[in-house]
Amino acid sequence: MILILLPIWKREKITDICLSNLKRLQEKENFQVLCIVSEQWAKIKAFEYGFKFVESENFPVGEKMNNGIKEALRFEWDYLMNLGSDDIIDERLFKLYEPFIEQKRECFGVTKCTFVDSENKEVKRFDYKHLIGAGRMIRRDIVEKYFPFYPLKNKCLDDGSARNMFGTQFTEIQDTEDDLIVDIKSDENIWSFDFFEGENSTFETLNINDETLTKLIEL
Repeated sequence: MILILLPIWKREKITDICLSNLKRLQEKENFQVLCIVSEQWAKIKAFEYGFKFVESENFPVGEKMNNGIKEALRFEWDYLMNLGSDDIIDERLFKLYEPFIEQKRECFGVTKCTFVDSENKEVKRFDYKHLIGAGRMIRRDIVEKYFPFYPLKNKCLDDGSARNMFGTQFTEIQDTEDDLIVDIKSDENIWSFDFFEGENSTFETLNINDETLTKLIEL
């Protein structure tokens, strides 16, 4: 069983696309969703989709994440998946992860992410060549051993938490298909679309669910 930990802050329309996508995937895959909410609308939205939620102040974001993990440890699951409320994951990601779950890898994930600009309808695909935060899977005993591992700040939480999980074996899944994880950028993100490298293309090139693609185009 996978538990997806999903911190939510602002970007209501984009968050709705993320939650809608997860609800659709839940019909095929075995996972739970725990939303960490700081605003009333987010609590209502999580309830409407039938997802668990815990309330926490948004700042510092690292503390918010640790509060979410503390709540997550009350439930039964084998792996914790990191995800943002502006991220879309594809069902192919779960198939890719199956053998690594069976092998009981400590911490693993992909190295690629596709960034989309919600305003200009542009796309950039980028391979970091190392494990990224979105879609990162952490085995439960590792979570328990190093909790709380998020630094109490607002930026660079993925790198900071990785450093704090000293001695953990990280497995990077490389040479994967495109668009397994799509990150939707808006003017409210910490890192803007222009910050990221990659060759520009258009929304229509995205290899994702048609319903989700339509919602993105209509943003």
